[in-house]
Amino acid sequence: MLHDKDFFEDMEEMSEVLGSLSIPSERAVLGTTPAMRPHQHLQFFSVIFSSHLIKATVEIEPNVVAHIFRQTVELFREGNFEGFQPHQPPAEYVEEVYKTQILNTVKNYIFHHLIIDFLMSELVARKIPASNYPRLTSIEIMADKKIIYHFDVSIADQLELKEWRHFAFKQPKRKKYKDLDKQVVAFVENRGPSSRKNTSATIEESDWVCFDANLGNVDKNALAPQLISSFWLRVGKQDVVEPFICQLIGKELDQSFYTNNLNINHQNPKCDDRSYNLLISIKAIVKGSCFSLDMFKTMFKLKNKAEIHNKLMEVFSYRNDVSQRKAIIEEVFHLLLSKHRFEVPKHLVLRREEDIIDTLAKQPDYHVYKAQKDFGDYVELLAEKQLKEEIIIDQIAYHENIKVEMRDVGHYLHLLSNRRLKEFIYFKPVLEKVDDLSAPINTAILAQAVMREKTLNFIIYTLTR
Repeated sequence: MLHDKDFFEDMEEMSEVLGSLSIPSERAVLGTTPAMRPHQHLQFFSVIFSSHLIKATVEIEPNVVAHIFRQTVELFREGNFEGFQPHQPPAEYVEEVYKTQILNTVKNYIFHHLIIDFLMSELVARKIPASNYPRLTSIEIMADKKIIYHFDVSIADQLELKEWRHFAFKQPKRKKYKDLDKQVVAFVENRGPSSRKNTSATIEESDWVCFDANLGNVDKNALAPQLISSFWLRVGKQDVVEPFICQLIGKELDQSFYTNNLNINHQNPKCDDRSYNLLISIKAIVKGSCFSLDMFKTMFKLKNKAEIHNKLMEVFSYRNDVSQRKAIIEEVFHLLLSKHRFEVPKHLVLRREEDIIDTLAKQPDYHVYKAQKDFGDYVELLAEKQLKEEIIIDQIAYHENIKVEMRDVGHYLHLLSNRRLKEFIYFKPVLEKVDDLSAPINTAILAQAVMREKTLNFIIYTLTR
C-alpha cells in the first residue's frame, strides 16, 4: 500500500477531480426494478489469451440486429432526396446511398444500449478479475447479419485471500472538539424532518432516475422486449436544460412516454441515437432534495442514535484536511494490502495512467497539474494505487458473494447526492462518466461501483464491530 504523506497531499486535488461527482442530496428509492436484467439474445464467450489478458466476444442475434437496422433505415429516409417525395425514397435506395453511415449507427446503438451492460454484467457474474475497463478492439458483421463485438479484457492475478475478518484493525480516532458534535446534531435536526415531506413519486430537479428505453418504430410503437436498455440519469440543475431532461421533469414512477431526444453517446456525433423513437419507462426515482436517516441507518447497519452520530462524525472530523472516514479507508487498504502483497503488471498500470490523463485533460486546470514536478510519477503512483485497491476489493466481493440490488444503488446515490455525505463514497463509476453528470450511465457500470462500495462498507463493518 502506498503510504507516502507527501504523495497524498500533492495529489489530493488531482484525486478529487478524478473522483468527484457533486450531486444534491437524496431522500428515498422509489421503485423495485432489479438492477440487472438478463439478455437472452446476447451471448458471451471468452478465451484466455495470456496470463493477464482475456479475449472476450459478445454476439447479438441476427433478428435483433434486423429490428434495429430497419428502424435506422427509416431514420435516414426522413431526409430530403432529389427526385423523390419528401421522406419517401425507397428503403433500398437509402440503404445503398448511406450504407456505411447506417451500419455505423446500428453498431453504435447496439454497443451503448445493449453490449456494455451485458458485458459488464457477465464479467461480474462469472467472477472474472477484470482490471481496467474492457477495450473494444473490433466489430464483426457476419453473413447472417449477426454482429460480434470483440474486447480485450485485462485481468489480475487470482489472490489467495487470507482470513481478513480476523485481522487486527485500529480505527483512526475522531477529534474531540465539542463543536463537531453540535455540527452533527444540527445536521440531523435540519435535514432529518424535511425528509418526511419529500416522498413524492414525481421527478424533480436533483433527482436520480432509473429508466428503461425500448426502441420504437416511426409510428411510436415499441418493437420488442429484447431491445430494452436501462440507464441512470441525474436530473441536475443546469443553465440550459436538455430536451430529454425537460421531458423527465414532472413524470411519475412507472409512467411511460416517447422521446427522440435521448443521446447516449456524446463523444461520437457522427453516430448518435438522438433521432430514434424510444419508449421511456420510469423504473426508479432517488429523491434528491434532503437527507434520509432511514437509508443512512440501513446502509451502514446502525442500530441507535449513538451509532448514527458516530458514523456521521466520520465526515465532520478532519485531521490535516483528511476526514476520519477517508483515514479509516486508507488504513483498511493499508492493512489488506500489507497482508496480501502482489504486484500489478506494468501494462495494466500504463493503461490506467492513460485513463487518468485523459480525464485530467478535460479539466481547465490540467496544465497546472501537468506543470507540477514529477507529474508523471504522481500519475503512475495513483494508477497503481487505484488498481491495487480495486483488485483486492473485487476479489473479496467475489469470495463473499456480494450482490447488488436496487436498494443498494439507491443508498449509494443517496450519499453521493449530498455535498457533505458524498465523502462516504470512495469508489466512483468509470472515469469517462465522472465529469459528465448530464450523460446517462449504464446500470451495469453504476452497479460495479456500488458493488465495490458495498464490499468496502462490509469490510469496515466487520473489522470495527
